[in-house]
Amino acid sequence: MLRVVALALLGLVFGLALLSIVLGVPLYGAMLGHDADFAVNGVHMLSASWVAGEFWPRWMIDTNYGLGGTTYYSYPPMAHWSGAAMSRLLGLNAADAVSLTMALWRLLSVLTAWLWLRRHVPPGAALCGAAFAALLPYAALVNPWIRFAYAETAAAALLPLLLLAIERAADGRRSEGIAGLALAYAALALTNLPTCALAAHLGPLYALGYAGRRGLVRTILGGIAGALLAACFLVPAIGLLRYANAADVFNPLWRFNMLGYSAPSRYVLVVWGSGVLMAGLGAWLLPTAIGRGFGPPGGWPGRWQVLQRRGLPRALALLGAAGFLLSTVVALPLWWGLPQLSATEHPWRTYGHLVPVVAGLAALAVARGLRPGWLLAIGVPLALLPPAFLLARVSLGYQGWQHFLPSAERLAIAHEHYRAYSWEHLPAPAAAAGWATIAGGGAEPYARPEEPPGTERLTNGFRIPHAVAPFRLPQFWFPSWEARDALGEVPLRASPEGFLEVAANRPVNDLVVRIRPTLHERVGWLVTLATAAGLLLLRLQRAARAWRTAQPAGPVPSAEG
Repeated sequence: MLRVVALALLGLVFGLALLSIVLGVPLYGAMLGHDADFAVNGVHMLSASWVAGEFWPRWMIDTNYGLGGTTYYSYPPMAHWSGAAMSRLLGLNAADAVSLTMALWRLLSVLTAWLWLRRHVPPGAALCGAAFAALLPYAALVNPWIRFAYAETAAAALLPLLLLAIERAADGRRSEGIAGLALAYAALALTNLPTCALAAHLGPLYALGYAGRRGLVRTILGGIAGALLAACFLVPAIGLLRYANAADVFNPLWRFNMLGYSAPSRYVLVVWGSGVLMAGLGAWLLPTAIGRGFGPPGGWPGRWQVLQRRGLPRALALLGAAGFLLSTVVALPLWWGLPQLSATEHPWRTYGHLVPVVAGLAALAVARGLRPGWLLAIGVPLALLPPAFLLARVSLGYQGWQHFLPSAERLAIAHEHYRAYSWEHLPAPAAAAGWATIAGGGAEPYARPEEPPGTERLTNGFRIPHAVAPFRLPQFWFPSWEARDALGEVPLRASPEGFLEVAANRPVNDLVVRIRPTLHERVGWLVTLATAAGLLLLRLQRAARAWRTAQPAGPVPSAEG
């Protein structure tokens, strides 16, 4: 019975993932595809950069309708890397690659949750829990369809690996497990910063529940190592922040999304409902998850004793309670006072951490005696919810709104749609000049400058054959631009309109204006490489100790000498 239910739940997950491939990337609407255009356009531009030989172009020269932007200085690239890799390997256009990778990440989340949970329960129970959690509305409807949170869906597949790494680090001796934990945190930072920021706060709480203060300390150390490992991204993102049109340090957007504090709207009611459902399922599963096979019987008093002990049940209960309460008015002082929280913009993003909590509690409950048919009985209507929602949107949506298009048409729309561009990826001088309007679909505030005669477009800049006076180029200014000819460097500045101005103080010939690595990028890479070398050294030392321990002892001398 357990095996049949586990495979049935997995089949439902496969069916929902297949729906992403069949339908493709939705068009933006009131309750559908909010970030789809940004994902498609980002993967398309990144894939084009790979063709030109640039693996990690921080400045995207074609974004913002061809005026350039700071996209990958502040936006983690790993999710878009995977889309670009799929596009290159399979010969897909960006829209097809995005829909395929979105489906694969949802399947990957089941695999990673299973790998984590099989440490604690039999494989069948672990698969039941992992597949059941993948059917939850936040994971199956809100993120992949309503929000189309491309990078956040990728990060959700990494969260179980982070919990697994926390457990191994907490169980380990000396440096054991620290490198894996650092790698897990670094991968999250390079995939989705809000998920990583929340994991930096909630992960230590999980460790505290799992292994007490020792687990807490080791998780904090692993998190610090992970931040250093991701310095190649974090140092430029933070160091160049003052030149970008970033949100305020205390981002006020969270005030419109907090359960119990913000005014409800149709959109947030759906998102809040997905979180309340997970909290309710967790509360229903918790007694069974800890009540059989864990300590003495006796109802909640006995179960409370179980929750006071270190281990997975207490860790899941603590993570679930903290994750849900952090999204509500109960945590209001934290959102007022901690910029690292307010920077995540949406308190309900903590719901991503509730998905593995439900997976873990479901797996434990099945292993402790819950009939797996209960999970199937709940999982089937959950699996029907996304297709029913999409059918309703197609049937009842705005007249003339084409919800899904062939991939080539979808890519063309993404390239021209204002939702493909973010006001946060404008340089500060351009934003100050009024260019943030284009990220909202507004008109361009100034005419674009003409390129000097004979200008050649390069992958990451321009080649100007000759100029004798200052001139402007149709790109926004940013400190990573550099201009150089055979006689040396030529100064650059931001024009009053925010454009890149070559302040030529002499005649220039064969001038190359291009993006160059900044000091922050070089420092970041040095920190990353030094951290990787240190973690590798710790790993080699541990392997050497294990090898010496495994060596057989030498022959014992006989009594005769």
